[in-house]
Amino acid sequence: MADALSRASRPIPLDERLLPKTAEDEVTRRRFEWTARSAPRYASTLLAIYPDAAGQLVIPLTVRRVEMRAHGGEVSLPGGSVDPSDASREAAALREAWEEIGLEPDMVRVAGVLEDVWIPGSNFEVRPFVGTVASRPALVAQDAEVASIVELPLAALFDDAVIAVEEFTVRGMRIKAGAYRYGGVGVWGATAMTLGMLAHVLDADPR
Repeated sequence: MADALSRASRPIPLDERLLPKTAEDEVTRRRFEWTARSAPRYASTLLAIYPDAAGQLVIPLTVRRVEMRAHGGEVSLPGGSVDPSDASREAAALREAWEEIGLEPDMVRVAGVLEDVWIPGSNFEVRPFVGTVASRPALVAQDAEVASIVELPLAALFDDAVIAVEEFTVRGMRIKAGAYRYGGVGVWGATAMTLGMLAHVLDADPR
């Protein structure tokens, strides 16, 4: 995993199927370019890869409580804002995973980082870290924010049948976006694009 990330060409290409489009199918690419923004808020997420009970590799995702003011009901990677007390962006990702799903930081071996993702609506610049865990951890959803945890098989990222185009309303604007549809939930937006980047890195590196 670490080797694949270190060899990946930068910037990592986006999966066109996952980019948001307007109702008229115009790709809103400019809103997701990897360019500097004025005074963004910094956040980190963690893609923790580990074997489930059947031995297949999975990535835990969080289903946020519907009553949450920000991104209520959405499916996300464990993560959140970088606090002043965090030693680094990586430390923030590990702390948030511990707080949200009970993943102990010492269990995670950070393999590398993907490209930063800018979220226009909240002006967050999110840095996704990729880590591996040797065995399946005993995860517990943090009640205040996380309604449930979904283990997304890594293999699903390469299954075209899992991606479906759906419509969403974001701040009054209707958009279409490709979403990973698995386990009764839809994963779209920044989280889907982050997963798509990981799929590209692994698919481009046969080793």
